[in-house]
Amino acid sequence: MTAALETKPIEQDKRLLTPPVQSAPCVPPITSLLAHRSIIKTMVVRDFQGRYRGSLLGALWPLIHPVGHLLLYTFVFCIVLKVRFGQDTSTSNFSLYLMAGLLAWGAISESLSRATTCILEVPNFVKKVVFPVEVIPIVVALSAVTTQIGGLIILCACAAFYQGSLHASLLYLPVIMLPQILFTVGFSWILASLGVYIRDIRHVMSLALSVWMYMTPIVYPASALPQNLKFMLWLNPVAGMVSDYRRILLEGQAPDFTGYAVYAAVALVLFVSGYYFFMSTKRSFADVM
Repeated sequence: MTAALETKPIEQDKRLLTPPVQSAPCVPPITSLLAHRSIIKTMVVRDFQGRYRGSLLGALWPLIHPVGHLLLYTFVFCIVLKVRFGQDTSTSNFSLYLMAGLLAWGAISESLSRATTCILEVPNFVKKVVFPVEVIPIVVALSAVTTQIGGLIILCACAAFYQGSLHASLLYLPVIMLPQILFTVGFSWILASLGVYIRDIRHVMSLALSVWMYMTPIVYPASALPQNLKFMLWLNPVAGMVSDYRRILLEGQAPDFTGYAVYAAVALVLFVSGYYFFMSTKRSFADVM
């Protein structure tokens, strides 16, 4: 976790204190999240603001990063390698499809990368205070989603300018974002817990995320995959999410509900299992750290 969560001593902020009973492993994850919603909100705002406090461009950095990657990938894959999405072979169309994929992937990869060390970076939360440490991976995930939302606003503006209007299918956006958030939070809980016991996990995830990105049709269309590799789309929940983001934002279509059912089910299972895994392992965090 960044220094953003350290800017105000946790011992002095009574809003972030909670009775130990709230963190009991038997508490269902949704009930636990609702009980800690004010803590989560406070910490997400603090984390988002703290990451860019003191920098010259401040809150513009969350928008500069995706735009920078967009320009780089557009040059390499569209101009140099001549990759195209659909019948429209223009660079503008490629950039829109690329951005729709990059925004979702950026939020997921940032969350998973930060999750591997988020508990280690706030030892006072674990050792000195009665604090629900299970909210820390949630803060990491939601902080990344706030950046994604800012990028989606820019994407919608660009799509409206290029295509002439926005599609009514944009109303499906919350439907797609919900399983993305559940998937990311559940996976982040697992990585945050493993990161306490296995310090090499952050290096493993750094390499795994690079491989995972290129296994996901972000910089290329899913149709470009050879037939014998199409099964990877079903094994990769993020591939379905990226595809549905493009369908609702750029193509004016409803989500692929068959694929949606698959990755939503995976997200829900991961969310619940990740929560119980974290809660069952967190009791030894203080001893290890």
